[in-house]
Order: sequence, then C-alpha cells, then structure tokens
Amino acid sequence: MIDLSLSDYIGIATSILSLVATVIVAFIQCRQGKKMADFEKRQDERDEKRHAESIESQAVSFISKYNKDRGLIPLCAVAALHDKFYHYSREMYREFCCMTIEVQNKVLEFCKLDLSIQGGTNESNLSFFNKCLNALESHFRKTYPDDTSPFYEGGKYIERSLERYASKKIPVKEFSLKETGYRPAYMDNPITAHFNVNRETCSYDECMTGVLSDFHAGRGSKHPITNLKSIYQFDKVEKEDDEVKACQFATKLAYYIAVFGDDEENSGKNYGAPGHYNGELIDTMEDLFLQALFGIYIHLVLSKKEC
Repeated sequence: MIDLSLSDYIGIATSILSLVATVIVAFIQCRQGKKMADFEKRQDERDEKRHAESIESQAVSFISKYNKDRGLIPLCAVAALHDKFYHYSREMYREFCCMTIEVQNKVLEFCKLDLSIQGGTNESNLSFFNKCLNALESHFRKTYPDDTSPFYEGGKYIERSLERYASKKIPVKEFSLKETGYRPAYMDNPITAHFNVNRETCSYDECMTGVLSDFHAGRGSKHPITNLKSIYQFDKVEKEDDEVKACQFATKLAYYIAVFGDDEENSGKNYGAPGHYNGELIDTMEDLFLQALFGIYIHLVLSKKEC
C-alpha cells in the first residue's frame, strides 16, 4: 500500500479541482460562444433585412417619383452602363446613376425588365459605347456591303449627339415629301392613297423605317443607306455645318438598323420600349443617343450573346 503524505493528498485534490474548473470554464465559454454566434447571426439577419428593405424603399421611391416617364427607365440603365459619371441633362438619368448597383437592379427588377447593371471591371477593356459601335459596324458590313457607313471616325455623329447637343431638342420632326423626293409606298396603293391624296409631309421616322423595311423585304433599292443619305440630305447638312441634323440622322439610323437587324422577335425577353410605353417622350438629343445605344445593345449585343 502506498503511503501518501498530507501534502500528496492536497496536491491530488488540487489537481482534480483544477481539472474540474477547467472543464466548467470550457463549458461556460462554449455556451457563451454559441450565444454570441446566435446573437451575431440574428444581428446579421436583421441587418440584411433592413438593408433589403432600404434597397426596396429607394427603388420604389425612384419609380414613384418618375412614374410619368417610367418608360424611360431602360434608358436610365443605358446611361449608367455608358458613363455613370456623366452629368446628363435629364434629372432622372442623373439620379439613377447616383444610386448603388443594388438599387439600380432592384428598380429594373420591379419594372420586370430583363436588364441588369454589372459591377466590377470590364473584361474586354472596351467602353460600353465602343462595344455597341463595334456590333453596329459589324452588322452594317454584313447587311449593307454595297453601302457606305455614316458611322465613320468612331461614330462621331452618334457620340456628339450626347457630347455637344445633349440638352438640345431634336431638330427635325417631319419634312416635305416634295423637297426630298421621297414617296411612301402606301401612296401607290389606290385604297390608302385616297386618304393621303393631299399629304405634303412625312414624319422623320416614317421615311427611314419605310426604306429599311422595303430593303429587308426584298423590295426597293439595294443601296438603302445611300438613298436615305440623299433623302435626309446628310451630306448637305454636314457641309453646311448644321451638325446637329447630321447627328440626328446618324443616331436615329443606328437605332433602326439595330431594330431591323434583330431576327429574335420571340426571345421572351422584356427590355422595355422607351418612347412607346406610356406617352413618355424622346425629345432631346440626349434621349435619342441613349435610345440608339439601347437599340444596339438589346438587338445586336445581348441577342447575339443569347444565341
């Protein structure tokens, strides 16, 4: 039998008590750690909920504030994609660009638009404008190989619609049929011609869409762009230094070339239709510029990615 002294017993007791204390402390720390983890989780969930509610509130506030021009929200997205730091003349565009990407995308989501604003760096190192211009030029060369492009020098007339004439009203709304020599196809139809017998003017868009429509239907001239340049007197206004009209022609033509160049009519996507939603107006050169980029982006960039 081992003969233990009093000091030995005290040492053993101390060791046991120390072990028990360590176990108890570890248990308490474990419980406290779990409580802290649960507390932090609840805090995170509450913060996330508040953050989500704040984003929704800002998005709803924006949509409500600009409800009258709600149809222009797709152009807000284009404005942000093009240059969020640009001082756009329309307050709606400026305010949208100042919002966080989360709020911007929530606005687009609430409007049921299949558009999104992406953060991070541009992998291709191409600006949004150059990406759209490249797509436009590529489509132009394939579709109108015998025509000369009006989008030369880096699409200068499209770009100047924003850079030089952003706040200026679109100058030409309609023009004289007699002066331009343009004759709408319906005027040769005996039924419709009866109702337009004394018509002397044509809307700016009507002529452009008519010529492009005929070309894509296999009718009319094989040089539609050359014809349009002549009808709209593109070379003349350029020489006369009436640059804003040259900008209007090039920018509007870019939009319609993109529209007629997309054969994905039933893609199932909803990108919106700025200027054709609920009475909102495309009335400045800035609006026209963003509408052109919008058309190119959804018809010649996004649609090709999804193929």
